[in-house]
Amino acid sequence: MAGNAEWDRLWQIVHATPEDFSSWEQLIRVAESAEITSTSPPEHITNLELVYDAFLSKFPLCFGYWKKYADWEGIAHGSQGAERTFERGVAAIHNSIDLWNHYLDFKLATTTDNQELERLFERAAVNVGYDFLAHPFWDKYIDFIENRVSDPKKLMELMNRIVIIPMHQYARYYEKWRGLCANTEPSEAVNDATLQQFLSEVKAEKGELTGNALEKALREKLDAQIAKVYKETQEGTNKRWVYEAEIKRSYFHIKPLDRPQLQNWSKYLDFEESAGDITRIRALYERCLVPCAQYEEFWLRYGQWLAKNNLISDAKSAYERAAYTFLPKDKIHVKLALALVLEEEGSTDEARSTYTSVLQSIPTHIEAITDYIHFERRQNTDTFESLISQYISSAYLDESARVYLTIQYIKYLQQKMESDKIREMYETYSSAYAKSKYFWINYINFELGLFDKEANKRIINVFEKARKSLSAEDQQIINNRYRSYLMERGDDVHLLNRVPLHVSTEFKSENEEPNTLKRPHGDNNNNNNPYAKQPRYDAYAGYGQQSMNYAGSYYTPQ
Repeated sequence: MAGNAEWDRLWQIVHATPEDFSSWEQLIRVAESAEITSTSPPEHITNLELVYDAFLSKFPLCFGYWKKYADWEGIAHGSQGAERTFERGVAAIHNSIDLWNHYLDFKLATTTDNQELERLFERAAVNVGYDFLAHPFWDKYIDFIENRVSDPKKLMELMNRIVIIPMHQYARYYEKWRGLCANTEPSEAVNDATLQQFLSEVKAEKGELTGNALEKALREKLDAQIAKVYKETQEGTNKRWVYEAEIKRSYFHIKPLDRPQLQNWSKYLDFEESAGDITRIRALYERCLVPCAQYEEFWLRYGQWLAKNNLISDAKSAYERAAYTFLPKDKIHVKLALALVLEEEGSTDEARSTYTSVLQSIPTHIEAITDYIHFERRQNTDTFESLISQYISSAYLDESARVYLTIQYIKYLQQKMESDKIREMYETYSSAYAKSKYFWINYINFELGLFDKEANKRIINVFEKARKSLSAEDQQIINNRYRSYLMERGDDVHLLNRVPLHVSTEFKSENEEPNTLKRPHGDNNNNNNPYAKQPRYDAYAGYGQQSMNYAGSYYTPQ
């Protein structure tokens, strides 16, 4: 490192607080102030590369800095250095129109091989061509084919591709395309498959035609297609404009997006998914995940969409980008999703490593524990009971977590139809978990699902135990369930009359709205609450449909 005190000071800051974007910017300015040239002292070039590499590994979506870095590398190391950096840049943020155009300008200025340039243009087209604002790229591609390659056939083929893409400048491209078609023979204006379709339709409609009559008929077909393409592209553009007009920031920034922006991206994705074009859906997800890169929910949604479409390798890649590049370390749900994808593709060791890594960082996270236990169960059923028992008896989990895992264990036994063992477990834990509404609800549901001759006695017994154990507030729920049972299945009116019926004593004025309890704003950030996003369970499923009738609301451990 250089002896520059300011450089050293800022370097220490960004290492201590790598999220400090403004300090990174200051550090880059200090590194650039060394007036880099090809003959600069090696330490100046090294410092510049060191800071850019570190910054762009932390913030790879900052396309403007990739452009600047490539320019500096061109100065320090020539065109090869610039090209290496451009390649790194378009790998890091593959859908940046600005970065691709900057790269293309560089290659157009330094390369005479048109075939090499065409290949680069095609790579760019795959990555940015479906963007609603892709016209700067398409303008450059058209100019290259029209003026540098000078190939009318290639120009027509390119325009045929462009005019079917809904985007901001669709009408301008349509007018150019229509002009080209007007000055081109119909047989040259379309591809072979479309030409054969035209010929078949003409023959079916007008019989065998030759010469001018055939040319006229083909021209009519071409004109009809031109009108159809315009109408469809216009409709597609107008439908997307509803969402495009609401996008206020399409680039990455560390500042959060406001709620309307997040909602607009979500609705836009809903629309594109409903339209059903896989290429366009994927392009929009990738575009969305530039401004929304720090939002776990969008990564989870993208990964789930990829997996649903059997793109497991791509889902894995998306989750890895999210987990290890863009999201804070405490965002663990995307890591749990990654573990599932790794398991599906057969990488069980990697999946296990992902689970253990999460649990090392947040050892009390109940969802991670549950997912890991069931992962091991899927690998070897024999390990399940011993593993979950270890967690149930662990000292570092609180009671709500242990209750939850105990019920998970019981639900596993349910699949094996081991009723006696299940009842024994409920009876064993009824003292330890006496204050847990979640425990008693599941215990009650279990007994309600059985219909042998002793069932009524057991059901009444567990209801009575629950009522004696729980707080007055929780007793209301049990009492309501108890009354329903006695009314519908019981034959003892004496008991029915002695179960309290809840009567509201809150008297409101005619114009007063009843109180409603809402989760305070901000409570959705559950990273510090290991029990916040648990799966919710209803009845003790599997012992008959009747048990569902008594399940009532969903409950989480309390």
